[in-house]
Amino acid sequence: MTRPASPASDRVYRPLGLTLAIVAVALLYGVMPLLEVYFLRRIDAATEETFVMGGVGIDTWTQLEAAYGGLVLVMCALAWWGRPAWIRYVFMVVVLFPAVVMLYRVAQTWTTPIDPIAGGQAQEISQGLLRCQLPGLILVPLYVVWYINRAPARAFYRRVPLSALAAGEPDGEETGNVSEAAARKRPG
Repeated sequence: MTRPASPASDRVYRPLGLTLAIVAVALLYGVMPLLEVYFLRRIDAATEETFVMGGVGIDTWTQLEAAYGGLVLVMCALAWWGRPAWIRYVFMVVVLFPAVVMLYRVAQTWTTPIDPIAGGQAQEISQGLLRCQLPGLILVPLYVVWYINRAPARAFYRRVPLSALAAGEPDGEETGNVSEAAARKRPG
């Protein structure tokens, strides 16, 4: 049985707050780790070419972060699309996991002394970059978890018009669709 066509006012739109959350996560947890690996590789290559001490070693941890950054970008694309409906839960986990890991790395920059021989200015710059990310590492996950659990975001992922949720009509959270009782109430 197909659902009757709904009027244009019942279309499901992506809320602006959700758009901001997805873009912030894509930049902070998707693009930033990829840029970090790129710039660390550039710094390392430049120091090798000029025979300057103080190149940066890219460890396995940084490479794993870059791989996770690629995964985050894929999850952001799915969250943008809004399908399947359970992607909002995956999106929250995708945000909270690296937030905890990055907070650990930021805390580690304050406890690890800079190696004057092998680390040099490159290590100091990378530690400063991590410390500058601290406000975003706290505010972005809080905003994402708060907004993705609000009614407009839930309505977007369930593909239920916000007007149907406001009217108290039952929705099919398990299936991501409007229940048949709600579909019968709609004109059209």
